[in-house]
Amino acid sequence: MILKRRFRSIWICILTLTIFLTGCISGEKEVQDEQKNMQKQTNTSSKGETDKKETGQAKTVSGVSIRIEKALKLEHPEQKGKQVLQLQLMATNKTAEERFVDVFEMSVWNQENKKLRIYPGDNLGTHLSPGKSVKGNGYYVIEGKGPFKVQYENTDTKEKQEWIIDKVTDMTADAPKK
Repeated sequence: MILKRRFRSIWICILTLTIFLTGCISGEKEVQDEQKNMQKQTNTSSKGETDKKETGQAKTVSGVSIRIEKALKLEHPEQKGKQVLQLQLMATNKTAEERFVDVFEMSVWNQENKKLRIYPGDNLGTHLSPGKSVKGNGYYVIEGKGPFKVQYENTDTKEKQEWIIDKVTDMTADAPKK
């Protein structure tokens, strides 16, 4: 009788310990998976795959989904030999409040990590009503070579997202004709 009770208590302890350890291991796996996903979203060092993963991917900053639809290289209208990077953007307000979307909250760096200057073109800057979308452009004077790192930082919340632009469509007169 006493042996049966001990066996039962040992069995319950082993079962409890097994459940506890299984929970710890699966929790650790979830944390590792979450860390891997975060690393994929913020990884800007791998070149070949980032164009497929980053360009055209919508990312959310303070409730506004922003997608870089296309990147174009244009001739600078005032300075011969200079070029301008045009980022075609799509923004959607996913919140219940009005949000402001502004290209001046976006920064672009070349491969040498030099920040590009904003070109004073028809840059996107607007208030977005809840659930509404807007298309617009951001213009930057190109210095150096790509890939280009683009970062949008909401100045109020300090929330950021980054994209890598490997593929820029050349629309200049020097562009190879296909």
